[in-house]
Amino acid sequence: MKVGINARRRYYYRLLFVIAAVWNIGAAVILIFNPDFMLERLAINDPHARLLARSFASSVTTWGIGYALIAYDQSRYRDFAWLGALSKTIFFAIYAVSFTRGQSSFAAFAPALIDLIFAFLFAEFLWRTSSNPPCERS
Repeated sequence: MKVGINARRRYYYRLLFVIAAVWNIGAAVILIFNPDFMLERLAINDPHARLLARSFASSVTTWGIGYALIAYDQSRYRDFAWLGALSKTIFFAIYAVSFTRGQSSFAAFAPALIDLIFAFLFAEFLWRTSSNPPCERS
């Protein structure tokens, strides 16, 4: 019975990280091919900002590849989830401050909320896949 639970859990985490990879790579594609989509939501009208948005896409793509690697081999690439959880939490915090100060719209803030959900799910993955979960430590 425990094997079935573990198999379902592995499948769930594989799906989670595939979705996270698609989320990041999809965002990167938008940033590369249509940076104005994001810049308009941030009320940025500087034409030089397109370069910044496109360069940001390189990091977003790299994270997407990292999530795809976790989906491929959860134990080998597990530690990437630590960095992803941290990065997505920081990303959320930056946008939360901007939104609460009235510096950005909810449309610009919404992806950060989704990233926060991913951060929590990544943390849950890390906790459940730990070889020594906190509740089992002596």
